[in-house]
Amino acid sequence: MISLLRRLFGLAQRYPWLLPTLSFAAGWLGFVLVQRGQELARIIALLALLGWFWMLVEPWVRRRLERRRQRVGNFVVNFISQSLQQELLFFSLPFLIGSTQRDAGQIAFTGLVGAAAVVSTIDPVYERVIATRAARRMSFHAFCSWIAALVVLPMVLLLPLERALPISLLAVGGWLVLTLPLSLYSLRHWRTRVAWVVGMIGVPLLFWELRAQVPAAGLAVTDARVTQTIDGLTPGMPVRRLRQDELAQGVIAFAAIRAPAGLSQQVIFEWRHDGERERIAVEIEGGRGDGFRAYARKQVFPADSVGLWTVDVLTPQAQLLQRMRFIVEG
Repeated sequence: MISLLRRLFGLAQRYPWLLPTLSFAAGWLGFVLVQRGQELARIIALLALLGWFWMLVEPWVRRRLERRRQRVGNFVVNFISQSLQQELLFFSLPFLIGSTQRDAGQIAFTGLVGAAAVVSTIDPVYERVIATRAARRMSFHAFCSWIAALVVLPMVLLLPLERALPISLLAVGGWLVLTLPLSLYSLRHWRTRVAWVVGMIGVPLLFWELRAQVPAAGLAVTDARVTQTIDGLTPGMPVRRLRQDELAQGVIAFAAIRAPAGLSQQVIFEWRHDGERERIAVEIEGGRGDGFRAYARKQVFPADSVGLWTVDVLTPQAQLLQRMRFIVEG
């Protein structure tokens, strides 16, 4: 077994780009299959989620191997962990990229995941910065697993995104609590131990507070427009400017949204103007190649409606799917 791992390690050193490239390609394949509503995407996502099992057992496997042969134990466990982290991050990236909107927060979040993926492939940086201390290894592995869970839980377990996000955070937070003794033991000073405990509590809470900046991986808007007519579920011509007297006809915000097959998901159409907002909830179903067609019609407007109007298509956790704008002229 050790000999096989050494051979794999040698292959990974000779071709360091191979695993990230294959994982990235598998992610794009899964993303395309999700858009087409094919069940094979669920199988690919399930394989990616198997890395979670290693996350659970890694600290205890490391301790047992280190008791027997420390150098070999570190080598084997670090190699497996780093490989799985690369696989999880590069697999998840296409889904995040495909769902990232022109929003600074979402772009920054996807950039953070991309930076973590790059770090996982640079052995000198990874071994010096991440692999040297248990606390760093645990936090980095938890981040990789959380990202993967955000992407694959809606596909594998058909969890709506508003449930996948808190469940994944709670699962990773619980695992960090279970491994807390190992993390604290690796830290030398009491100040760093206190900082680690504070960070273990604060970082998941921070991600929860910033959940609107997390791209809604797995959902993609294929068509979106503001219009004033709709025939069945076929929208009319898009409008960008309206006169105030034309509002009596009503305004329609339309979106076609792709989602994994079998997933039932609520989305929110949020209308905003001059500090006022109105939210209209719509249920969508996954598995349609051209996207589930949904719309929200607004017929009641304030007396002073002149100016810029924004219609955001959101998940219930306020993750942005699409932003539409139109202007009302006096």
